[in-house]
Formats: sequence, structure tokens, C-alpha cells
Amino acid sequence: MDSSELLPVGRRVAYWRGRRKLSQQVLADRLGKSKSWVDKVERGVRSLDKVSTLQDIAAVLRIDTAVLLGRDAQPAGVADRAEGVERIRASLSTYEIALARPAARHPVLPADELARDVAHVWTTFQHARYPQVVDLVPELVADAQRTHAQDPGAGRGPLVEAYRVTASLLVKLGAPMWRGWRSTGP
Repeated sequence: MDSSELLPVGRRVAYWRGRRKLSQQVLADRLGKSKSWVDKVERGVRSLDKVSTLQDIAAVLRIDTAVLLGRDAQPAGVADRAEGVERIRASLSTYEIALARPAARHPVLPADELARDVAHVWTTFQHARYPQVVDLVPELVADAQRTHAQDPGAGRGPLVEAYRVTASLLVKLGAPMWRGWRSTGP
């Protein structure tokens, strides 16, 4: 459970404002309110009883309105995302070539074809199609590892890019690459 779930609405606003590295003045400007208004909301002196105001604040803070209300706001597909993240972690911790596992059932892609696949995944990521990227990344990582093992020179670039897009995706999903990693952020 996130510590912000135990806070009153105003404190949740302050918490998420801090997470987004916004000053009270910047938040106030984006909402069309005064800094004093934001300060009073955060201290609980002023209540947030209008849904439209809650929605405006949530939009500026880039969070779901339910988060401000302290409700469990897990969107549909969270279980699928968690399963996808586990598949990605498994692909990162398996290096079948180095373990001398037979790769006969998996063809090794030529480096130029792998580079096109990596570019496709990057484009999909940049278009914020994260569920698709979650589905594509495990096989991309495995293909990149096999290609690099067969041709280290030509396979190095696509392997690095496959790892970069994987890391970017996991950061976007808020999931560390490996279990046990601790975030040092707020």
C-alpha cells in the first residue's frame, strides 16, 4: 500500500505535487487558482468538494481522480500488466545461448532484421502502446540475445537497443527491472 493512501485529500494533493516536482505556484497557475488556494487545500483548511475541481487537479498531476480520493484505482488490465512484467523479467534473466541450451527451435534473426524489429518496438513505445510493447519485448530480448551470441559484432547494437527499450518500458510501467530493487525517488 502506498503511503499516500492514508492521507486526507489535501495531503494527497501535496504528496503528488511533490512527486511531480511542482511548486505550489506552478500548480496554482496550471489550475487558474492562487498559491494561497493551493496552500489551503493542502493543509485541509479548504475542502475539495467539487468533482470538476478534483478532476482538474488530477489532470494537472497526471493521476486518476480516484487516487486523490484514496480509492483503489487499479485500471483494468493491471493483472495482465503484472504478468507481462514477469515475462519481461524472465526474458532478461534467461540467456539460453550462454547456458548452452539448444536454439534449434528458435531461429536466429539476421542483425538487420532484428534492428527493424527493435525499431518497430521503439516506435510502438513512443506511440504509448504499452500493452503491445509488453507483449513484444520478451521475444525481442530473446531474439537479440540469440543474434548477439551468433554474431557479436553485428548483434551488439540491436541487443543494446532491445535492453534500452525494455528498461524504458519498465520505468514507464513503474516496475523495476529486477525484484528487490528499491526506488530512491519520492
